[in-house]
Amino acid sequence: MTMENAGQLLWQVQKKQGTGLCFGLDPHYEPNGVLNAEFYGQFGHDNDSGLIRHFFQKYRRVLELIDVSWTHETVNFLTGLVRYNMRLIDAAWASGIRIFKPQAAFYERLMFADQIVLSMLCRHIRQKDPAGSPCFVILDAKRGDIDSTQEPYYAAYLSDQNETVMPGVPGQLAFDAMTVTTWMGDDVLSPGLPFFKTGRGAIIVTRSSNPSGTTLQDVRVLPSNVQLSQTQEPFRIGRDTYQELFTLLGFRDPTAHEIMLRTTSDFSRNNGLDSEDGISPLFSVMGSTVKMAESFRKIRDNGAIALVPGFGHQGGAFDKIEPLLVRSGPLAGHWGILSSSRAHNFPWMKKYGGDDKPENLETHVKRSVDSFRHAEYEAYAKLGVHYPF
Repeated sequence: MTMENAGQLLWQVQKKQGTGLCFGLDPHYEPNGVLNAEFYGQFGHDNDSGLIRHFFQKYRRVLELIDVSWTHETVNFLTGLVRYNMRLIDAAWASGIRIFKPQAAFYERLMFADQIVLSMLCRHIRQKDPAGSPCFVILDAKRGDIDSTQEPYYAAYLSDQNETVMPGVPGQLAFDAMTVTTWMGDDVLSPGLPFFKTGRGAIIVTRSSNPSGTTLQDVRVLPSNVQLSQTQEPFRIGRDTYQELFTLLGFRDPTAHEIMLRTTSDFSRNNGLDSEDGISPLFSVMGSTVKMAESFRKIRDNGAIALVPGFGHQGGAFDKIEPLLVRSGPLAGHWGILSSSRAHNFPWMKKYGGDDKPENLETHVKRSVDSFRHAEYEAYAKLGVHYPF
């Protein structure tokens, strides 16, 4: 039996959960705001917090050996933060959600506890169904460097317990995919080949949802005439490639993000990563806060998957991403990995339709997921497209 690549697995999980929603896990911390230490601390006193609190108390003693001092407030904060996010996961899972995306920055802010907290939450997701109900967990890390530096990122985040990350230590996080930036070129993707060929994926930041991304992502590109070294020359965007894209795009210059789409497709195909039916394990970020052009499907065809950030807090909308919808082929009906974090992480807030009562977390998570499903269904119906869920 042929192993599913990350794109095939993602589509199966989306169909099982009955929505394209990707549930972010971003533990925002605002020292002077609502999401402060006191807020998270209140979730660290339920019956399921004991072992977590005990661990952080013991770890506190270990850190003292290197002159790092944690207070009782630190332990209380971390315990509550973990429990809050476990309750989020439980509530989302109860609503059928099987796709999650932690954002690395919010965990790295926790310093000595970052990988521990991330591992606790990943393990909590994977252990939700002992029978191995398929789920898909993405790390939003946006790492991108030369091959020798990029390889350790893949090893750290994509390895599972059957793989050794360092002597005697197997992988703990086992993400199914991670976001990367490929401004460093193919060097970012090439060290990931052993992982991409065994079921993991990468999500290339191509056209982001933040307003200032347009400065470089949408700039028009001409054939390169710059002098290059022998090792650089094979990667030049030459006149033939330019002319091909110029024609494909309706006789206009391609943008930088369209060049990125082309190089991603070429890398996936040339390295034998596409499945027999053309599904790629290399996805592309295409933000939902800007109107999508037809170029994504023209360049990356119907076997490519887009991660679409910007739903919820950033105001992303289905009508802006209509061109991403796959209307034929093995991914027919697929619209993307439709990502929302803050609006689903803190659905009890009034600005997200809640009653400002975080103690009703589970009720608000269900409401927010049901609301997204309804909007998604309505968007398909409006376009007259078969709803695949």
